[in-house]
Parts: sequence; C-alpha cells; structure tokens
Amino acid sequence: MKILESLYNSLTRFIETSSSKTIIGFSRSVLAGGVLLKLIFNHGNSLIPPDKLQALNLHSLKYHSNFFLIFNSSHLFEMQILASLILVVVMSGYLMKVTSLLHFWISASLFMLRPVSIGVENIIMLLTLLLIPVCLFDERKNHWQSPVPTNKFNTSIQNIFLLFIKLQVAFIYYDSLHDKLFIKEWLNGTVIYYWFTHNFFGLHPYLINILQPILTNVYVLLLIAWAALAFEALLAIAFLFPSRFKWALLKWGILFHFSILIIHGFAFLFFVMSSALFLYLYPANKSFSFYIHEYKV
Repeated sequence: MKILESLYNSLTRFIETSSSKTIIGFSRSVLAGGVLLKLIFNHGNSLIPPDKLQALNLHSLKYHSNFFLIFNSSHLFEMQILASLILVVVMSGYLMKVTSLLHFWISASLFMLRPVSIGVENIIMLLTLLLIPVCLFDERKNHWQSPVPTNKFNTSIQNIFLLFIKLQVAFIYYDSLHDKLFIKEWLNGTVIYYWFTHNFFGLHPYLINILQPILTNVYVLLLIAWAALAFEALLAIAFLFPSRFKWALLKWGILFHFSILIIHGFAFLFFVMSSALFLYLYPANKSFSFYIHEYKV
C-alpha cells in the first residue's frame, strides 16, 4: 500500500507541476495562425479537392454538420473567410471558452474533408480537442494575460488535459520513429537523398548540384537519418526530463522543424508542431506572457 500511495503522490505532483499555464495562449495562437495561413494562401479546391467533395454523402450527419458545408458546398469560399475571421479571434485571446469550441470545429471539419485521414490535420484536430477543457476551465478574460488563481477543481481539470496533450505529443514522436524503423530507406539513409532531391519537396536544383558530393556519401546520409531518428526518440520521452533539459530540447525541436520548413517547405507542419512542442516541453517554472492590461471603467 505504501508503494501505491507513493506512486499516486508522485503522479499527482507530476501532474500539478509539469505543465505551464502561461504558454497556453501562445500555443493556441500559433496553432490558429498555422491554419489561418493555410486558409489564406490556399485555394478552396486545394484545401478540399473537388473529386473528394463529389464522392461525399453530404446529407450524412458527419458532413452535414461540417463547418465548411453547413450552407452546402456552393458556399465554401464564404465559409473559408468566416473560418479565417474566427481564427483571428482565437489568436486575439478573447472569448477563450467559445473560440476553443469553434477552433476544434474548424480543425475537425478540415480534417474530415482532407483526401487522407492521417497527417498534420489529424494532429491539430486532437490538440484543439484536448485544449477545449483547458480553456473552458480557464478564468482569464484573455489568454495573453497572466494566469489567475482559481479553485482546485478547475486547476486539476486543466492539469489533467495538459498532461493528455503531453502524452499525445510524445506518442506522435514515438509513432513517427516506430514507422521509420520499418522502412529500409530510413535504416540505410537513402531516404535523405530521395527527400532532398525530390522534384517538388526537395532542394533547389542549384543547391542539389552543389551538395551532390554530400548527398551521395553513404556515411553522411546514415548520419543525418539516424540523427533524426535518435532525436525523435529523445523527444518521445522528453516530458520526463527536468526543466532545464526540456527547455533545451524545446529550442532544438523548434530548430528541427524549422529546418524541415526551410528544406521541404512544410510551413503548416512547422506551426502545428511548434505549438505542440511548447505545450509539451515549456517548463512550468518559466513564465511567459504578452500581458494585456485590464482597464476598469
């Protein structure tokens, strides 16, 4: 019984002290900003392919309640604009309780209409879902304000769902690592050559010519591939580390995804995973706030 009690107390302390409330607003805004940029800089047909739309049973509840289809498919553009405006409100930090629900609705709707059921849209849908209880039990008027003291029940709910987010992000990196370990191109390093020389996602042809000696060196390819695998393995267990290591891994994680953005152009992935990493690794003892003053009339 003493062992179980000790484990329970350790878990309780971990839940209470491992998550930062100050980073919630920033992470929500980065998450919303990524979707906003996607909606602004992509035509509706690229976001929701026409062939996919035609194959859907738009009268089913699954799609009838879809944010982008509530006024049928002829109003996709208008709903894209409305979604963009809602995301701006999310980023402003006001109306946290309402916008958390709308943010999830937009994310889930976009996920349902994508041609594949896995990927970045899946991640953002899960994150916005888990952030709903965190926002519903947040007493701030704006998520950019410093966290305010609240009752123990509200704090416990927030801590539990912030822990769920950490576990989800840890699983994302574990799952990514696990899948790569069964792909021979990752194990022998040739995947790096394929991605760097890809005609759409790869480097500029001029850079490929310059880096040709490096990209054809098997030892360099193995080093890059296995360094990426090792870093993902580290990120998969990073939430168990002390704060000083979390802070270092957070910075390296952002740099890791920024390098993917620079090389392959995955801007949406960068925003989503940056938001996830801040929720996952930002130290609880480190304050973060773009403080918004409250003026009483």
